[in-house]
Amino acid sequence: MSYATQVFIYTQSQFVIINTSVSGRIYMPQYSKPLTIHKGVDNQLRFQFLNSEQKPVNITGKTITCRVLNYDGTEVLIRKALTLQLPVTGIAVLQLNAAEIEDIPAQKAFYSLEIPVGEFDFPVFVDQNSGARGDMNIVNSILPSFVPSEVVTIPTGQVFPNTNPNVSSNFTYYTSVINTQDNPILTIQAQYNEYEGNIVIQGSTLVDSDWYTITTEEYSNISETKGYTINGFHPFVRLQFNSDQGEVDNILAR
Repeated sequence: MSYATQVFIYTQSQFVIINTSVSGRIYMPQYSKPLTIHKGVDNQLRFQFLNSEQKPVNITGKTITCRVLNYDGTEVLIRKALTLQLPVTGIAVLQLNAAEIEDIPAQKAFYSLEIPVGEFDFPVFVDQNSGARGDMNIVNSILPSFVPSEVVTIPTGQVFPNTNPNVSSNFTYYTSVINTQDNPILTIQAQYNEYEGNIVIQGSTLVDSDWYTITTEEYSNISETKGYTINGFHPFVRLQFNSDQGEVDNILAR
């Protein structure tokens, strides 16, 4: 059995108004439909500029600024000039590549447009109440939400590895416990400096007991960063180091 579904590729379009008409007629859009910026891909939003008589405005040679504001209006997230596409008929586009929005968190936001008319910079109206801010959503629909790495520590009070080459003692110490939040995949990164010994990645269904071995690695005097991928249901994970010498400088988990 097979299923088929329709998908659509289109450019989001919005009519906006410049109040430059000399007649007494007043036209405003009935509402400002929300526009959406998708993180992880390039975006194009098209605007057509009309006057209050619903006629296209010639925007040839004009620099029209688009600003994307956070929801409480205290920060400009994006500021960019529109690209004139069909300027005689008042059509311009906001073009954003994936890199330009990579560091902007997903959120509800507003957008505003500003156009020079003669010696003045006029707002562009997007709804029937002469509102100059339109609704916008910045979403993680193409890529998953970013998950920051967790810093894994070696609690104070533990015995640290021996760095005296004349003493052949083995030292065992543990990291803080990683709560996997029931995620079936966990990645760990550890940075070693002249480390010699082994590392045991342990799992447990309890936060402080019943530890079992997931995997073991043995190293001989390494100074590099190693990565590990843990698959399966392990509610809690920690790292056990059995070291003759060297240090573990930085541990991250995600």
